[in-house]
Amino acid sequence: MSVLPAFSAAARTGSLTLAANEMHLTPGAVSRQIKALEDALGTALFHRTHNAITLTTAGRQFLTHVNGALATLETGARAIGPQRSRLVIQAPITLARRWLIPRIGSYRQEHPSEDLVIQSLALGAGEAADITISYRRCGDADDHGSAFLVDRTVAVCSPRFFSRSENGIGPGDILGLPILLDTADAWSWRRWCEAAGTGFSPKGGSICFDTDEAAIDACISGLGIAQASPAFIERELRSGQLIALLPSVSPVVGAYEITRRGATGAPEGFCLWLEQWGLAEI
Repeated sequence: MSVLPAFSAAARTGSLTLAANEMHLTPGAVSRQIKALEDALGTALFHRTHNAITLTTAGRQFLTHVNGALATLETGARAIGPQRSRLVIQAPITLARRWLIPRIGSYRQEHPSEDLVIQSLALGAGEAADITISYRRCGDADDHGSAFLVDRTVAVCSPRFFSRSENGIGPGDILGLPILLDTADAWSWRRWCEAAGTGFSPKGGSICFDTDEAAIDACISGLGIAQASPAFIERELRSGQLIALLPSVSPVVGAYEITRRGATGAPEGFCLWLEQWGLAEI
């Protein structure tokens, strides 16, 4: 029976329409339920105006008992329901926002009783991570056997710089435009230039950011040419927000690796899920 939750939602929101949205009912259905409750109690619970509802004195008194009863029922339901577990994941911000979040829905579907905590910022005192995803720099010739995701990079830009149909673009054309760096030492750009057979000599100036996430945002905004992993900008490449330049030049710049606090249970299951996604993208 939804009459008490409907009354509680209407009291909290001050709106039959908002309460109906929460209850997945029509405003008329919520209004009828509350009217039936008032008739059963023999007192008005709300003052009604054209645009809003407000609790009467009796309504405020009754709401205290209703919320207490609903909280007790929720506690009871949790007690007899399946046991929930908690998994704390620590990951670099760009991986968390651009790779993990778009995919993690499939993990949630497979593990509905698991609550996830995703820590992507180094803010100090947080929960100890069950799983830590870390990044290490490496090159094409390095051993990537311990990585679940290899980080390749391509040069990308907004269509304001080049169109998809342009041919004959060379490294010199790219380096003659504003360059967006995601590290102070231009690691990704230096690896890309090496693979492209040219030296890193930006002639159009540069803007340096402290994360690749910020550099990608700046690139989407049209501030310059960036380096990015295709796995992190899938949506932007499909929509045409970003264009890959010289896509055949795609050196390895790093790798993402997993460490876990426990060897069994939820951490192990999540690691296997990560590795399956990584294998699917190789």
